[in-house]
Amino acid sequence: MIHRHLSAMLILLFSLALVACASSSKYPDQSDDGLKRIDNRSLDALYWREGASLEGYDKVMIGDVDVSFRKNWLRDQNIDRRDINNRVTPEDMEKIRSAVADGFTDVFIKELTSAGYAVVAVAGDDVLELEPAIVDLDLNAPDLSMRQPGMVSTYTTSAGQMTLNMAMYDSGTRSLIGRVIDERKDMDTGQLQFTNSITNKQAAIVMFRSWAKQLVRALDDSRSR
Repeated sequence: MIHRHLSAMLILLFSLALVACASSSKYPDQSDDGLKRIDNRSLDALYWREGASLEGYDKVMIGDVDVSFRKNWLRDQNIDRRDINNRVTPEDMEKIRSAVADGFTDVFIKELTSAGYAVVAVAGDDVLELEPAIVDLDLNAPDLSMRQPGMVSTYTTSAGQMTLNMAMYDSGTRSLIGRVIDERKDMDTGQLQFTNSITNKQAAIVMFRSWAKQLVRALDDSRSR
């Protein structure tokens, strides 16, 4: 009996170790562009150039937001859609990409300007340049009602998830300062709820606002120091 308990405990410890290794290997200690990972409780991974600081930046330049979907997202969306008129098309994906990119930029502009930071289009010594990308976008139920009126309503427990991969540069020198990687999921209510373009947009705005507020706090902290 003792041997059985010991064996079970060893299996459990070994399994936990594998999980821990998998989790830590997802975000290595150094990024592909040579930045070192530093501790941050609010983000999945924050990489930083040694000696770099956000001090002195009171303006922000936001680059074009690159948006990419989770692998096989289109295939998985259409796998149970028997009616060809009800299928998600590459054109639908482009519209979603555009909406996500515009929403991200709009939220960041609003949060930054509200906090007293100017959003500009020209580089400068006091301008922090953002190069944002939304990757692994996984929208559970894209709203196709505008394209096909009278379609069956869609219900989900969560709008979906996405990951921010954003590089930060000194715009004057184009020197890379840091990189943020953070995955966010819409809250799973556990209950089916009506899903459309409005609810999807609201869920995305919550994620964008959280990221924008974290950037504002980081700029504020650097300013206060």
